[in-house]
Amino acid sequence: MRTSEFFSTTRRGFAFTALIVALSSVTLNAQNSPAPLPPNYKTTFENPDILVMHVHYGAHEFVPMHDHSAYPTLYVYLNDSGEVEIKHEGPNGFTVMRPPTHTGAFRISPGMAERHSVTSHSDTDSNFLRVELKRIPPSDLKQVFRGEAPSPLTPGTRTEFQDAALRVERIVCPADKSCALSSQSARSLLVAIAPMRVRTAAGQRDLKAGDVLWLAADEAAGLLSARAQCLRVSLLYP
Repeated sequence: MRTSEFFSTTRRGFAFTALIVALSSVTLNAQNSPAPLPPNYKTTFENPDILVMHVHYGAHEFVPMHDHSAYPTLYVYLNDSGEVEIKHEGPNGFTVMRPPTHTGAFRISPGMAERHSVTSHSDTDSNFLRVELKRIPPSDLKQVFRGEAPSPLTPGTRTEFQDAALRVERIVCPADKSCALSSQSARSLLVAIAPMRVRTAAGQRDLKAGDVLWLAADEAAGLLSARAQCLRVSLLYP
C-alpha cells in the first residue's frame, strides 16, 4: 500500500470511530436524561429544597404518558374542578380517580416515582401547584394527608399540618385590613391562593393566585394585604 493510501484509510478509520463514539454518547445521554414533561407542567420556582410547577389540565383533556420524580410532593389546588383519571403504566399499573378539587385545598403525598397518563373528566379546567420536596428526610411522610378548603374563610393563622420536617399554615387576612406576616426561624415558601400584595424587607410584590415567594429563615416580619389568602410551607429540617 502506498503511503498516501495508508494515511487516507487511517483518517477514514479515525473518522468512523469518532462518529461511533459520538453517537454512543448521544444515545447514553438520551437514556440517562429524563424525558421532558408535557407542556401542562411549567416550572415556576426552584432552589435546593423545592421545585414548584404550575399544572394545567384543560376540560376533558388527555395528557399522554409521562414521568414524575420520586420526591414527596405537596399539591395546592387553585380552583374548583371535577374528577381526573390517572392511569399508571407497568405490570403493576393501576388507575385512580382524583376527586373534585376545591380552591385552597391541598394534599401531601409520600415519595413515589410515577409514570402515568391523565384524562380529565371535568367540565372545567384544573389548575394546581405541584411542590416537590427535594430534601425531606426519607423517614418522613409515610401517608397521604389532605387539607380541606376552609368554608367559610375565617381570618387568622392556623396550622393545618405539622410533623418533624414540615409545617403547613393557612393565613387569611380580614376583608378590611392588612395582617402581619411573622418572622420565623425556618425557611419557608408562601403560596398565594388568591391575588394579594406582600411587603417584606426586600420590597413589595403583587402575587397572583398560584404565585410563590421564598422567605429566608429569620427574615424580618412583613405585611399581607387585606383579603390575602395563602399557605405558608415551612421546612423544619436543617
